[in-house]
Amino acid sequence: MKRFMLFVICTLFLNAQQVHDMTVGNWHTVTTSKSENRTRITEKEFLNLKADHTFDITILVSLKKGEHFVKDLQVKASGIWKRYITTLVVVINKIEVPFAKEVSNTITPQSLQALASTYQARLRGNPIRINTITLLTKDKLTIVNEKGVKTEYTRYIPVTPKPVVPQKIPTPKIPKKRL
Repeated sequence: MKRFMLFVICTLFLNAQQVHDMTVGNWHTVTTSKSENRTRITEKEFLNLKADHTFDITILVSLKKGEHFVKDLQVKASGIWKRYITTLVVVINKIEVPFAKEVSNTITPQSLQALASTYQARLRGNPIRINTITLLTKDKLTIVNEKGVKTEYTRYIPVTPKPVVPQKIPTPKIPKKRL
């Protein structure tokens, strides 16, 4: 009887504790490539899996070819996610309008729009993603999508700048002249 009571108490205690999901957190990956026409492309992907099973994904794309460049074309999406053992399902609900931080004068608006459409289509064309988690540690997350494409993320701790507090400069006291 004592063993049975101990078993019940242990079972209740273990079920009462919250299980921490290691997939929750900020993850990022960086990919750099060079095309045949000497265009250097850098893609940074930031994936924020939140504890309430919502997520944000931000893709920053930078291109440079000679004097032509686009710096940090930003494409954002958000939605919901769920993990079951080694399966991670991500459903994109919303895609925001992309914008670029800096663009050279030699890039036409049509070219910039075509580039933004390419990255939006990557998110819009596959809104439900079923991934297999092949590695999950404290600092690394490796997933393989349905097409067999492997993505390796590292844990990312965003740096928030401290607010600048102006220092008080004492005002000098000017003695008053007596007349």
